[in-house]
Amino acid sequence: MGSRVLLKQASLETGLSEWELSTGAKSGKYPAMRIGGNRGRWIFDIDLLQRRIEELMLKNINENHTDNDYGKLRKIRG
Repeated sequence: MGSRVLLKQASLETGLSEWELSTGAKSGKYPAMRIGGNRGRWIFDIDLLQRRIEELMLKNINENHTDNDYGKLRKIRG
């Protein structure tokens, strides 16, 4: 296990906003522990968090891009 850090430090080390990390931790998107009940502090294992972010990035790349998509126009959903 890696070092454990609070929300603010996790945000600085990963480049994700504190809001993204806290809402992601609450929903189970990011691995975290909450100390002190519902109003407590979020604690992140920085190695686990970085691995999870990498998994999500690779999943996004694999789902949204195939070799056949490059150079083609596509509709933008909005």
